[in-house]
Amino acid sequence: MQLIIAEKSTAAETIAENLGETKIRTKEFGPVKVWFTRVMGEDSIIAPLKGHITEVKYPDEFKKWREDTLDQMTKSELEYVPYDLENVEILRTYAKKADKVIIATDYDTEGESIGFEAINIIKGENKQAKFYRSVFSSLTTEELSQAFGNLQKPNKNLADSADARREIDLILGAVLTRFISLAAKRLGNSFLSVGRVQTPTLAIIVDREAERRAFKPKKFWRFFATLKAGKDSFVAELSEGKVFDKDTADRINLLKNEKTAILSGADKKVRQVSPPAPFNTTDFLRSASSIGFSVPNAMRIIQGLYMRGYVSYPRTDSQAYPPTLDLKKILSELGKSGAYKKFVSKILAGEALHPTKGKEAKDHPPIHPVKMPNKALSPQEARIFDLISRRFLATLSEPSKEETINLTVKIRNETFLSKGSRVLVPGWRAVYTYSKYEENLLPPVKEGMELKIEKFEMLEGETEPPTHYSQGGILKIMEDLHLGTKATRPEIMKKLMERRYISTSRTLLPSEMAFAVTENLKKISPELTGAGLTAHLEEEMKKVELGEKTKKEVVDEARGIVRDMLLDLSKKKEDVSELMHKALLKQYIFGKCPKSGGDLRMIVSKRTHKRFVGCSDYPKCHFGMPLPQRGYVFISPQTCPKCGLHMIEWRSKESPRTYVFCVNPACKVEKGKTEKAKAK
Repeated sequence: MQLIIAEKSTAAETIAENLGETKIRTKEFGPVKVWFTRVMGEDSIIAPLKGHITEVKYPDEFKKWREDTLDQMTKSELEYVPYDLENVEILRTYAKKADKVIIATDYDTEGESIGFEAINIIKGENKQAKFYRSVFSSLTTEELSQAFGNLQKPNKNLADSADARREIDLILGAVLTRFISLAAKRLGNSFLSVGRVQTPTLAIIVDREAERRAFKPKKFWRFFATLKAGKDSFVAELSEGKVFDKDTADRINLLKNEKTAILSGADKKVRQVSPPAPFNTTDFLRSASSIGFSVPNAMRIIQGLYMRGYVSYPRTDSQAYPPTLDLKKILSELGKSGAYKKFVSKILAGEALHPTKGKEAKDHPPIHPVKMPNKALSPQEARIFDLISRRFLATLSEPSKEETINLTVKIRNETFLSKGSRVLVPGWRAVYTYSKYEENLLPPVKEGMELKIEKFEMLEGETEPPTHYSQGGILKIMEDLHLGTKATRPEIMKKLMERRYISTSRTLLPSEMAFAVTENLKKISPELTGAGLTAHLEEEMKKVELGEKTKKEVVDEARGIVRDMLLDLSKKKEDVSELMHKALLKQYIFGKCPKSGGDLRMIVSKRTHKRFVGCSDYPKCHFGMPLPQRGYVFISPQTCPKCGLHMIEWRSKESPRTYVFCVNPACKVEKGKTEKAKAK
């Protein structure tokens, strides 16, 4: 009998449905369901896990947060303890009957680590069992059959690389989180979280906010002329763009008295624009973010689609379809949908398929659709599936043909420019509707033509601070700086949101607590907030994956680094405590009181235990505002566009939805609701 280990219940069910050769039976063990059938001619039990079933933890002697144990924690051995007891018990039960065990978890470092957790539990019950690995990138019948027909050995290096990451992140995170929290006297649910990847990532977001706060606007002027050519009009702008000198601006503004202009140049070009490259994980998440999905939510949705066999494995660095991928079969599947049928027909009408190609990686193929869903999808799932499908079709479509026109206009001695564009042949743009392209049509003109000036405008403006990072934008920066991996970056975003370090909106705003922690960590431990240490450790963990270093070597190196950082921080403990205490007071402030100018703070009454917004100038100033008395309330990094006060993020204890709104009764500004990031 063979025991097949799947990573989640959905994947186990899909494997059973696609490979089962006899009638499928199921049995429930509390919340866990197990599938029974024959696979590849052998009686099989398909048992799901819930991701990791073993927790990496410190021994119980370190449960209490004490400063005098921190150095010991850098040296202490960690424990791997089973915690998902229902799944563990099922493995132990069926291990005794299995002569063959097939690991069918996701094929990456994390999936291999989960697989070896199961292997170690099964070995404790059955030392005679033989272990194999099925390697696949999608849960289709064909690919699963290929994987189960060509079993490999489990890859211990992959598992060790993931476990090295788990151990390093625990050691660094636990030791430094405890030190900072103890120094700041922020314990319990109010502890200050520090992490190997999350802290430098947060520092990048905070740096942008610091730029914005330090930004001083400069006044400028722009000039536009509305010109008439025949019956049609178009707008041209001064070639220099922004003019920062007032005297120069006043001189140019004298052109408002001119009646005519001369078209001195018309440059027309036709270009072909190639289709986009296939989706790797980062590109997919950035695209999903651009259409309104949070990074954690997009990752959760695509993982579910993969587990149900509708899309390929969602964690990949590759942007090049492998030669073994049957593109025509996927096209045939998509052709079953009326939404894609005409695009599929056009692609297949060509002599050969020539997909676009980006960076090639030897892990999993790019993200692509596998088959049309045979069960109803939620609106969010349907939109993500459509995004993936249209991107796939775009990569196989013809280039678009586009025309650009640059007109040069002379008004007296000043040059004005007008840029036009239009699509001649849509090509891939017709199917990939998520790519925005705005046409700007210009009238037919000839060089030397005299144009009538219908209107001349001088517009005054001010320079604006750099924009906040979007969720998609920070993912790209993390990738460039080697902060985390394609699998862990969405989880880092999720943690930063859950810990209220950043807003849950598409625009990443750091909270005052995040600003305080990061700015002060920079002063006392710049190594912790920079990307260099994290990138170095990522390279070391990659060497474990490749078999060039052992897990112990890399973890021991990290222990030494944490020990040195702890020693340095301990010398500055008083500074840390004072800086953090002063800075963290800001996180309870909504803004300035409209009556006295004092600070509006969140206050909890000692007598009634009710919470409200009150002025720091009390009792001289009695200004106050109500707060919700139930649920969880956090001061949001977002400010009200009407009154300028920080808004609040409120969530009931029963709901995963977070509502963002202004507490000022005079505003009634509500930002709506956001879905709380869910675990995988």
